[in-house]
Amino acid sequence: MSDDRRQQNFAERLSRIAQERDEEPSAPNDPPRRDTSDFEYNAPRESHPIRNTLIWTILLAGLGTGGYFGWQALPPDLVALITGSDAENDDLVLGPENILETDTMSSEGPTLASPVVAQASGAPLNLEQIVANVSLTNGATQIAEITPIIRNARCDLRTPSSSEKVMGVRIENGGLTAPIHALSNAQLAQQLLANVHAVTQEGQNYVSDGGLGGAKNSVDVILTDTTAPIYLVLQNMGSGVIWNLHTAPEVTVAHVAIIGADFSGVANLQSDTTFEAVLVGDFVPPHQYGADDAARDCMVRPWRNPQPDWIGVRKAAAGDLSIQNQMYSYTKGYEAYNRWYKDALGVDAALNTVSLRDAAHVLLGPVPDSPIDYNAMAGQAIHMMPTDHQFTGDQASREAAVTDLQNRVLAAAIGGNISALDPPAMERTGQ
Repeated sequence: MSDDRRQQNFAERLSRIAQERDEEPSAPNDPPRRDTSDFEYNAPRESHPIRNTLIWTILLAGLGTGGYFGWQALPPDLVALITGSDAENDDLVLGPENILETDTMSSEGPTLASPVVAQASGAPLNLEQIVANVSLTNGATQIAEITPIIRNARCDLRTPSSSEKVMGVRIENGGLTAPIHALSNAQLAQQLLANVHAVTQEGQNYVSDGGLGGAKNSVDVILTDTTAPIYLVLQNMGSGVIWNLHTAPEVTVAHVAIIGADFSGVANLQSDTTFEAVLVGDFVPPHQYGADDAARDCMVRPWRNPQPDWIGVRKAAAGDLSIQNQMYSYTKGYEAYNRWYKDALGVDAALNTVSLRDAAHVLLGPVPDSPIDYNAMAGQAIHMMPTDHQFTGDQASREAAVTDLQNRVLAAAIGGNISALDPPAMERTGQ
């Protein structure tokens, strides 16, 4: 039998996660506890031993042998519901294939769609509790202009002053559609190569939009903390985000630092707020398993720290080896990112930070006594990382512009019409 230490290694990683959350890890022989993150929509069920005993007694006594086989035929998740069992042992019984994502919890953490508002502690809120006169950003929103933010060339973010409070958001993707498409020549070339390969090597039909994308999404960041000037760190791992700021009266945003894996920007800045941007790809190569684990000067990929209620963490604990590798990658990546973050800003990456996979609205600070005014993105200038191609306007015109760009570059590359990629079969007319 091979010496497979993956289960033990993953248990050790979960123990480190618990220590980072200032919790005591379970003793090795104790049944693991079902912890939850600050989001409470996956709260554990209570155990009812007396009720469970009665159910078992009635089932076995009333149904006899037939009852036993009927019980064995029940789906594992229904068995867990009937017995009211509660602990990670339930997940071992269910098996990882029966631990399913929900509308609000994915394998990589919480996903909250509008009008739900994420906050650092406590249950998510409804947008109408926080802001009034809402005019959500969408693909048809008309902005004033795009003003370039010069990207930081050395990943040396401005150091927060002793009087400033570092607060942040860390997500994968925004939950609202932004009225911007933006992409680089490198992204264009990469997608065109993939399209050509699909046609010439895999026999697929050429699709003009071909997954090129460039669409940006948006997140509302609602700031209500008045205890100190805010040093705001906006971080994301997925496609570019336009962060739309909403500040309560007497809130001061001293500085905004954007750390993004794609071209991102910010709207509704206060007039004296300074800002800067770090593009992850300027310092860290595309992710490969194990490539983000080592400490280095500019480990700026903003990994999120796995939490016990993530579906992925539960599946990993239940024995899914591929998910174990994924969660290990998240854990080690977060550790490396946190080392850089603490070096750059002097505080832990989890401090005063809302972290989840996808969000449309995030609250940083207390719930206001009465809703504050919503800052619409319409008519505002967007301060954004510059890139080779940026398109504004309505959704259809932006998508058409991206498709036209792709087709023109492809036609120039192949020296003719796109149909040359997939010419008709040659016919032999003689011997």
